[in-house]
Amino acid sequence: MRLSHLAASAAILAALGCKEAAAPGALPTFHLTAAVTESNDCTVNVMDKTYASKGQIRGDVPIKFIGTVAEKSYHGFGCWVATNGGDGDLIVLFSGNNLGKPLDVGTYALVHDVLDDTPRMFASISFRPSELGGDKLRSIENGTGSVVVDSIASGARRITVNADVVRWGAVF
Repeated sequence: MRLSHLAASAAILAALGCKEAAAPGALPTFHLTAAVTESNDCTVNVMDKTYASKGQIRGDVPIKFIGTVAEKSYHGFGCWVATNGGDGDLIVLFSGNNLGKPLDVGTYALVHDVLDDTPRMFASISFRPSELGGDKLRSIENGTGSVVVDSIASGARRITVNADVVRWGAVF
């Protein structure tokens, strides 16, 4: 009897092994917009919610978003934001290093991760809303949207994010 169970189990496993893996469907995307100003304001709109803060930007220093990271191939900033019943953390990383210099003006294309060999004028976006239990919303490689850095008359920088992002969770 034991042999027949083993034979039946082996047949089932063999059949399952031959079955083609289902192709993953399109990733569910969310549209995220954000505005980060020289006056240390940060606003994020995503999943039908608006998150905001004042004075919570860390990393590149407003007014001109001057770089503070030495000897790295990237720089960027983060800002904590809150909404009614929750909070979140926006992180925008830029390729290249701007230690001691203002953030370059222009339009940055999206990547998932800024790596050592990522050319200048690329950015990655990560937003961790508390309601997703540790998962993040992330930009994807060559994703739809961009990060735009504008300069006003004083030389101060304003950053606008307009991008499609996907939910990204820990595998384990």
